[in-house]
Amino acid sequence: MKLSNPLIIFDLECTSNQEIASIRPKHQKNDFIIEIGAVVLDTNLKIRGQFSSLVKPEEKITPFIEQITKITNDMVKNKPLWPDVASEFYGWSDKNIKNLKHARLASWGNYFDITVLRNLYDRYNVDYPWSGTAFDCKTIAATWMALSGRGTSKLSLGHVASCMGIEPEGEYHRALTDAMVTAKIVKRALEDLSEGYFLKTNSDNYRHIKIK
Repeated sequence: MKLSNPLIIFDLECTSNQEIASIRPKHQKNDFIIEIGAVVLDTNLKIRGQFSSLVKPEEKITPFIEQITKITNDMVKNKPLWPDVASEFYGWSDKNIKNLKHARLASWGNYFDITVLRNLYDRYNVDYPWSGTAFDCKTIAATWMALSGRGTSKLSLGHVASCMGIEPEGEYHRALTDAMVTAKIVKRALEDLSEGYFLKTNSDNYRHIKIK
């Protein structure tokens, strides 16, 4: 299988107004990026290039986020603000993809990452340079889980990776680690789906069916 467009698979770690895991605020806010990680998945499903940067937010990182990400206020206090990191990210993307107009951003659940990304470009009054079309990696993962006979009620990055036998090269909830695992999941899913899918039989086993 070949992709029509190369993917820039990225992940964000962000600030949050959520302080205690068991207490959800009425409106959860994720106003500032504190880390971005990204890799390129080219049209031949080859993973290449990686980008990672901490970002200085304009609000404190709460203990809740520190616990999840292990990113502290001291780690980001001397890092650049988002406009500078955004410029570096765009330059890296342009260097790794021949025609950036054809590239598509991709993330594990576009409802979060793309929304945060767009909002931050707006907050800093920086033009959003990416295509309006984005690739949702979680949807592809859900398809793979369903067609391989697995449940789709649990679609965390770590759970799907475990089902595929993919081990993270770092800690989850760090942007580059999550971006790389996401890319490996997409690669595996698309390669498997190009070969067919799995159909449940009466004996509760699954047999392989070629997609024609």
